[in-house]
Amino acid sequence: MSLLTTQGIRVLQVLVASTIILTLFFTVSHFGSGALKDSDIINRAKDASSHFQSSSLNFGGRTPPKPKPANATLDFQEIIYLSMPYRTDRQDALSLIASAAGLKLTMFPGVSGDAIHEKARPPLLGGGDNLYDWEHDGKPKPALGIWRAHANVWKYMIDNDIQSAFIIEDDVDFDVNVKEIMGNFRWQLQYNNTIRWGEDVEKGWDEECAYGCDWDELFVGQCGGKPNPDRLDLHQFYPDPHSPALSDLADWNKKLLTKTWNLTESSNIRVITPTWQPICLMGYALSRMGAMRLLYHIGGWRGFGLPVDNEIAMRTAEGVVSGYTLNPPAFTSWRVGGSQDSDNDAGMLAQKVNTKGNMDGKSQNLKSSIRTSLAKFFEKSYWKDMEEEVRNVD
Repeated sequence: MSLLTTQGIRVLQVLVASTIILTLFFTVSHFGSGALKDSDIINRAKDASSHFQSSSLNFGGRTPPKPKPANATLDFQEIIYLSMPYRTDRQDALSLIASAAGLKLTMFPGVSGDAIHEKARPPLLGGGDNLYDWEHDGKPKPALGIWRAHANVWKYMIDNDIQSAFIIEDDVDFDVNVKEIMGNFRWQLQYNNTIRWGEDVEKGWDEECAYGCDWDELFVGQCGGKPNPDRLDLHQFYPDPHSPALSDLADWNKKLLTKTWNLTESSNIRVITPTWQPICLMGYALSRMGAMRLLYHIGGWRGFGLPVDNEIAMRTAEGVVSGYTLNPPAFTSWRVGGSQDSDNDAGMLAQKVNTKGNMDGKSQNLKSSIRTSLAKFFEKSYWKDMEEEVRNVD
């Protein structure tokens, strides 16, 4: 497909404006530099910039505020992570990376499937003997507990009037510049949302909601998925100096960017699309209404029969919930190998705990992993530093 979709000139216009504003932002704030590398969409934007640069800067007479880094909860009301109570290894690691990044996290305990009384299990929808049965060999399946853990967060948001929350799993990794990445993403949705407003992006400037007021869900930590093939016109590219290169991406993400969006490079550029069929729940945000809709459609009122991430994907594809997806994603999984990588996957659980843990861990989809940066963050050599500090002893 051609990169110049029906948004046409407006897409290029806002991209150029975003590039100029964000270049100033990242330079002044010392969050990183680095020119946008070669890609079809960037080259087209550069070639066309001389035709409408002046009009793109004033947005019809008004000027949006400059982007700024997100706060300690990434501009959501709370960041909540899910963790089985016994996974103190993962909780320790999250405390370390959150402190290094300046984030504030709240833990919600994971739930075992056998902790849910059979009377409280959601009605099953579907048939057959695949995932439409809550039990296997007389024991509740892990999928039941995973759903309940997420549903507990949704219910908490509803009961406590939490207007927005970012929900992550306890094995996530993210970029050292996560605050700048999410601040940039927020600015795009709040002040440059051509997907929602088309040419009239100023309509959203007076909304007080972080990331705009029209979303139920924001996916920034998926492990797969794709946009709606019938609405590929609904997308927007924007510059981000912290976006990773193609060589750093997982195969699914690399295929999406090269085959669907015709990009030759992903470094310094990201794409936003309406969420359609996301896979995995490593990092997703909900508005309070989004939490209400998910709880209503997935187990709190209506029955279901698939793992919770598949159910969210189905409900999103139906259009009963909606939001935006960021690619490359800002959050990804951290893998150490063996059974430590899962608390519910039978194949992984069958393996031995025989790794070096985080010391041998790795992740994809990031330019500068916060986890691999910890050694440098905590680096200290007191005695070497004191070698020249010789004191006289009387």
